[in-house]
Amino acid sequence: MEFFIPGLFIFLIAVLVSFFLVPKATPMTAAILAIAFLTYGVYDHYQLFASEYKLSTWQEGLKIYAPFIMVGMIIMYSIYGMIAFFTGGAVPVPSMPEMPIMSNVPSLNQLSNQMTNTFTNVANSIGNASSNIFSNNKGNNGSSFKNSITNFANNLGNSLGFNNNENKLSRSAAEVI
Repeated sequence: MEFFIPGLFIFLIAVLVSFFLVPKATPMTAAILAIAFLTYGVYDHYQLFASEYKLSTWQEGLKIYAPFIMVGMIIMYSIYGMIAFFTGGAVPVPSMPEMPIMSNVPSLNQLSNQMTNTFTNVANSIGNASSNIFSNNKGNNGSSFKNSITNFANNLGNSLGFNNNENKLSRSAAEVI
């Protein structure tokens, strides 16, 4: 039990750090922390198993070849770097595909004219509806408001391109309310 509780506590702290702090850290911070933890891990591992490393003798005969292996690897890496640096190779980049001509797309002038007409019709519909609402037409007994809302809805539908003949409404918006 004495090994379980501290290990569980360290695990929970590691989970909290991973969940809250690591996503906010930069890659440089992650690299520095990885190097620090790796260095500490190697040091701690060597301190813990130093006696076993001293008793291990199978690699004693290979110690004399270590400098030659390192120098050979450095020379091979340098030669590879020089060859890679001085070759005039180019990165193969494919050409961009041609975009098909879109004949169905309206021109900018057509779009701006259609939008201008739509906004003008909407503004006129709102103006007409507001003038009908506030008109002193007492003979219709409140039907002026209903008619103005219906006219506004119809004008808005026509200006947006909806066909009111196909979508006849049985009630106006005011009747539903």
